[in-house]
Amino acid sequence: MRILVVEDHAGLAEMTCRVLQDVYDHQVGRAATGAGAIALFAELRPELVLVDIHLPDMNGYDLARRIRELPFSGETLLVALTGFGNIIDETSAQDAGFDAHFRKPMDFDLLPTLRRRNEKEG
Repeated sequence: MRILVVEDHAGLAEMTCRVLQDVYDHQVGRAATGAGAIALFAELRPELVLVDIHLPDMNGYDLARRIRELPFSGETLLVALTGFGNIIDETSAQDAGFDAHFRKPMDFDLLPTLRRRNEKEG
């Protein structure tokens, strides 16, 4: 699977990418900002984007909305990652176009269970 990790905390981003590459054998791209993620999206055409909600240049909700405007983004799973997990955060993530909302640290074994929102509804 092609995965884009959008995380500004260098240590957490490095650990996430290493696990996804070395343990799960995924192709992984990494961005520390929303702008970097948008630039890398067209090149990588990820099947999954893991997005930290608190980024230095924009929040993850705005990034999700911008990604959903890009070509081919309807085929991409968007997952919000945050230290918070209340119903307001989950609702905000869904409203922004995320397919799922997980608290950090993410349980990577959940990746095979993810489905795009339109697959769930249809």
